[in-house]
Amino acid sequence: MNRSCYYCGSVNIVKNGRTYYGKARGRCKDCSRQFVFERRNGSLSREQKRRIELLLLERISLEGICRVMEIAACHLYRYMDELYGEVPQDLNAQVACKAEINLRCYECESDELWSFVGFKGNKQWLWVAQDRRSRQIVALHLGDSGATGAKGLWEEVPERYRRQATFFTDEWEAYKKVIPAARHVAAANKKETNHAERFFCTLRHRCARLVRKSLSFSKRLERHLMAIRFFVANYNLSLLL
Repeated sequence: MNRSCYYCGSVNIVKNGRTYYGKARGRCKDCSRQFVFERRNGSLSREQKRRIELLLLERISLEGICRVMEIAACHLYRYMDELYGEVPQDLNAQVACKAEINLRCYECESDELWSFVGFKGNKQWLWVAQDRRSRQIVALHLGDSGATGAKGLWEEVPERYRRQATFFTDEWEAYKKVIPAARHVAAANKKETNHAERFFCTLRHRCARLVRKSLSFSKRLERHLMAIRFFVANYNLSLLL
């Protein structure tokens, strides 16, 4: 039988004993991953996919989802990547049609949230811009805590907000280097950014990846960002209901 690696498709594989259940196991010399030669059909049903989408929005580990759904981790990861790839660039942030027609003053709150990927020394800061009126997240960026991170957020902000909005932030120096002074209000207290701070509280409670003391932290930067984008896109949709 012609065999190949289940993960990368390489035929450069060798036998690697058997599993606890007696199934023949192989190892790929190219990607160094182990796999079972004879696999059961791992396609997910429509109902399973619907439940996975709901579970990904709660603070539960990926291994916990696998246990609840009784599926293999590789099938969960494959469907996760498919879901994350469908997240729209605008994060489902919308402005009512009436607000688009009438002249209005946009107000945004910007703040940053500390997280880590792989190990706690690898700090990744989540920067967000939140529309004060609708509470929707109009932009987010994952980067460092300096001016580079602030610039990355500014580039993600929609054009109409960059031209019209007033941005309320704390007194973090990085904001002053990026946001035009005429449309920037920096406050020493948290009063001007309390809505963004409240959103971060929601993130901590709903996303296991962002809990400071947890084994559910992200191992890969790409999935860390895409998981947050997936949650934010669904959060923005929930505000429209």
